[in-house]
Amino acid sequence: MGTDDSRFFAGVASSEINIPRYARGYIGMDHGFVDFLKILYPFKIVHPLTIIIPNLLGICFIPYFTYRLSFHLTNNLKVSRLSFLLVVICPVILSNGLILMRDGWVAFLSIAGVFYLLNRNNKSFIIILIILFLVRPGSAILLLLAPVFYFKKSILKGNNFNKIPKVVLVFSMVAVLLYLMLPFLTEYLAVKGLDSFERAGFVETTIKKADAGSIIYKIYTLPIYLKIPIGFIFFLFLPFFQGEFYTLNILNIRTIMFSTIMPILSLFYFKYFFSGVVYMYQRNEKEMKLFFYLFCFFLLIISQASIQPRHKTALMPFFYILVAYGVHNGNSSSKAFGTFVFVFLFVIQFYMALF
Repeated sequence: MGTDDSRFFAGVASSEINIPRYARGYIGMDHGFVDFLKILYPFKIVHPLTIIIPNLLGICFIPYFTYRLSFHLTNNLKVSRLSFLLVVICPVILSNGLILMRDGWVAFLSIAGVFYLLNRNNKSFIIILIILFLVRPGSAILLLLAPVFYFKKSILKGNNFNKIPKVVLVFSMVAVLLYLMLPFLTEYLAVKGLDSFERAGFVETTIKKADAGSIIYKIYTLPIYLKIPIGFIFFLFLPFFQGEFYTLNILNIRTIMFSTIMPILSLFYFKYFFSGVVYMYQRNEKEMKLFFYLFCFFLLIISQASIQPRHKTALMPFFYILVAYGVHNGNSSSKAFGTFVFVFLFVIQFYMALF
């Protein structure tokens, strides 16, 4: 078990027998996810597997909601079935969801929340939102902002609103919501070491201590006008190929899936991802464009407020819907652009793997 795994296990364990020595300071810790796990399994917990197995419910329903949301957006069974399959075999979801962590639950609750939002099932959306606040408040805040992207003109009075560019209207509403939530946001982000949209404390302690020469450390010490766009692009293309198989001389399947298998698959995924994006703009697919904007917004916030690659797990179902859309929709120009991206990323991955 990793560090965070051990801490959560220490928080729910009924005895100290199987708690690693370095995690015993977290016995009985006060944490929303710990409370959630105790609700999920209100019985005696003496071994990590006792709580890991029911925790796997967090990833069981991700393929189903990915399928349903994909069909809602595209009305295409082929796209829906492919997005379902891609989620089922996703190395990122498997590597971060088959352990005692929150990432699988966040991915499930996020995709389910957006599905209920688009189907106007307000009660289910609110329930999902409440659970997500318990599991990971930061992700719940993102989901809370999702409805802003789907406000309809009909809820606004007067014709003058029709003259306002949609992007201005959306960002204005986001700004109002952020202002209203500012007291909660300030307290939560302070606990997370986030200061003025810059997680300086985390960068200068954890990341610097781990590897001060790493790409991620260099990116997040850049000026903010460079850090935001470069950080967004960096997170979009994560993970990069490393070819690591062992951790402390032990075969690490999780690392293999995340750092070896996924980067190779991503070459093909991004080919169709960008092909689909080009095609949806050529065809002016409004529903898919709006969904793409939502994906980019979520990714932008996570890339700046999280700075942890595993947190991208929550966005993988969204990503696969866009990939599946690109596989089954395209023309010569969009496919050519996708092929260009494939070659470009192959060169980048090859260079990073060797140098």
